[in-house]
Amino acid sequence: MASLIENLITVLEEESSLYEILTKESMAKTPVIVANDLKRLADANAREQKIVDDITAVSHKRDKALSEIATVLGKDAKTITVSEIIQAMEKQPEFQHPLIVLKDKMLKQVEELRNVNLHNQELLKEALEMTEYSINLVQSFNQAPETANYSGAGYSGATLGNSRSSFDTKQ
Repeated sequence: MASLIENLITVLEEESSLYEILTKESMAKTPVIVANDLKRLADANAREQKIVDDITAVSHKRDKALSEIATVLGKDAKTITVSEIIQAMEKQPEFQHPLIVLKDKMLKQVEELRNVNLHNQELLKEALEMTEYSINLVQSFNQAPETANYSGAGYSGATLGNSRSSFDTKQ
C-alpha cells in the first residue's frame, strides 16, 4: 500500500508541475493577445496544447494509481477521490500530509488557471468585437447615402450613387 501511495504522490507532483507550466504559458499569452500578434498567439496555443496533452497523459497515470489504491481499500475504482484516500490515511500522517498539501496546491492552481483563461477569453472577445466594428466602419464608408422616398405603398429607400463593397471580386 505504501508504494501505491508514494506512486500517487509522485504522479500528483508531476501533474501539479505541468499545471504550473500551463498557467505560466497562459499568463504569457495575455500580452500577446493585447498586442494582437496572431503568429505569436498561434505559437502560444501550440505550446499550450502540448502541455495539455502531457497533462492528459499524466492524468491517465493518476487514474490508474487511484484505481489500484481503490482496489486495495475495497472501494469503487471509478468514484474514488484523493480526499477519500486522505481520509483513509489518517493513521499514516507521512502519506496523508503530502496528499493534503498536493490537493490544496492543485486546487489553487486550477482556480488560477481558470481565472487567467477567463481573462484571456474576455480579451479575445473584445478583440473580435473591435475587428467587427472596424469591418462595419470600412463598409459604411463605401456605402452611398440613402434617400427617403415616400409613395402610396409606403417608404422605399433608394441609394444615391453607386454602392460598392470593399470585398467585391474582379469579374
